[in-house]
Amino acid sequence: MSTITDLQSAIGDVAERVGPAVVGFGRGYGRGSGIVVAAGEVLTNAHNLRSDEVTVRFADGRRETGRVTGTDPTYDLAVVAVDTGDVEPVEFDPTAAEASIGLPVVALANPGGRGLRATLGFVSATDQSFRGPRGRRVTGCIEHTAPLPRGSGGGPLVDTSGRLLGLNTIRLEGGLILTVPADERLPLS
Repeated sequence: MSTITDLQSAIGDVAERVGPAVVGFGRGYGRGSGIVVAAGEVLTNAHNLRSDEVTVRFADGRRETGRVTGTDPTYDLAVVAVDTGDVEPVEFDPTAAEASIGLPVVALANPGGRGLRATLGFVSATDQSFRGPRGRRVTGCIEHTAPLPRGSGGGPLVDTSGRLLGLNTIRLEGGLILTVPADERLPLS
C-alpha cells in the first residue's frame, strides 16, 4: 500500500501547492478553467471566453471581474488581466519541466468555478497535433491519460513537483487529453 499512499500524498501536495492558482470561468460546467501565471494574469483557452470581460472564480470562493488583454486564436490561448490578490502563480521552469512518455502528471481544473479537481495520469505521447480553432495544425502537444470533466479546458497540466507542463486544451476519443506545452507559445511572464 505504500505506493498508493505515496501517490495520494503526491497528488495532495500538488493540489495544495498549485490548486489556489487554478481558477474557473462561467457557471457550472459551462465554460472552463485557467491558471494564474503571474501577478494579475490568468492564462486560459480562448474558447472559454465569450466577451472581453469575464468573471474569474478563485479557489477561495472570491470572484473578480477580469479583462481579456490578449488572445492567440491559432493556439486557442487567452490572457486575462485580473486582481489575483495574494495567489502564488504556478511555477514555470522550461528546463526542468519536460514531458516524456510515462511521466506521471497531475491535471488540475476548476470547471466553471465549481471547485478544484486534481487527477493523476501519465504522458502517453509527445509531439502530437490537432487542428486549432482557425484550422491551423497545432504541433508538439502532450497527450496524457489524466481524466478531466467538462469545463476543465484551460486548466494546467503539471508534473508531480507542481511545475507547469502545459495547458489542457482538447479531449480526444477514449478520454485522452491534448495539452499545449509550456514553451514559447504560452505567454508566460
